[in-house]
Amino acid sequence: MQVIPLPAIGSPQDTSRIFDVSINPLVRLRTIEAGEFEDVVCQWASGYLANSEHYKNVVQMGGSKDSGRDIVAYLDETLQTFDIFQCKRYKEPLSPSVYMSEFGKLCYYTMIGKYNKPRKYFIVASNGIGQDLRELIEHPETINMQLIQTWDKYCKPKKKIRADGLPLSDQLKEYVTNFDFGIVSEVSPQTLLEQFATTRWYKYHFGGGLRQRPRVRKPQEELGPDEVTMEYVCQLMQTYSQHEKKEIRDIETLKKVKKLHGHFKRQRESFHNARALKRFTRDEFINDEVYDDLKNQIYHGVIDTCEARFQEDLDRVNSTIERAQALSIKTSELGDINILEKSGMCHDLVNDGEMRWVDNDQENTDI
Repeated sequence: MQVIPLPAIGSPQDTSRIFDVSINPLVRLRTIEAGEFEDVVCQWASGYLANSEHYKNVVQMGGSKDSGRDIVAYLDETLQTFDIFQCKRYKEPLSPSVYMSEFGKLCYYTMIGKYNKPRKYFIVASNGIGQDLRELIEHPETINMQLIQTWDKYCKPKKKIRADGLPLSDQLKEYVTNFDFGIVSEVSPQTLLEQFATTRWYKYHFGGGLRQRPRVRKPQEELGPDEVTMEYVCQLMQTYSQHEKKEIRDIETLKKVKKLHGHFKRQRESFHNARALKRFTRDEFINDEVYDDLKNQIYHGVIDTCEARFQEDLDRVNSTIERAQALSIKTSELGDINILEKSGMCHDLVNDGEMRWVDNDQENTDI
């Protein structure tokens, strides 16, 4: 049995549905193409199941030889206790005639020890399950007899369960008779959508737009150990030292120059707003491409200003940020980019080494 770890899923190429609300998600799920349904299931497993506190590991089983297990979610590190999620895309709700072979696989492969009997077995269907199948699941003791009665039709033929066919032997019949189908239940289309909606992939398939961008609080007065050594902070300290014609190495020294300390707090606030925008776009769009595209626009809008000659490097900082704030930048996904975000991306560019606030190559000194 080939076990495939859930893949690292990149950002979908088609972003046309992000803001589409014209089709009810349930209707779209029922009419979704097979390839996209497979994507939805994999993304649901990766974004919801794998992050569930109930599961230690979630894997996708490999291809046509999955033995009736599309997705397996393990409950402990031994990988011996698990739940099975069997996913089906059909144009109609699932009927017993469609699903009997899956019950046959569950019995046969657990009987021969290919895998343990699961704790729970979930049916995940794009159109849900029909009334006849629902009645069987609600009365699981009726599944045993119906599976035996229909075995020759739905399970015995070649390639249904085994390539060479699978007759109902006495041993298998006894196993089916005693099998507890009380483990079987459904993840309804409504539940699937509710769970999938908590992931960042949902909007690419079912629309609804982005979450509202969170309000960014002003940073605390004290710099964290990581921020202290950031390049933009180090270079700002050099510009302040040049302006005051004395070395300013730490915040306590900077506080003695009230205007410069206020200037520094404003730069930090803008930087934190830019980083919050980066986190938001990464979470909503799966990767950093949207933010990187915005930052690239800022770079091309301000680089000539940043590289011009100035009497003081602090003038370079102020002129460059003033230029960034004047840029008209708006995206279809995020709307207007505010002043703090545009200013902060300038400092992020300095952090990345794409721009410099100080017009020299001297080694930076941490504050």
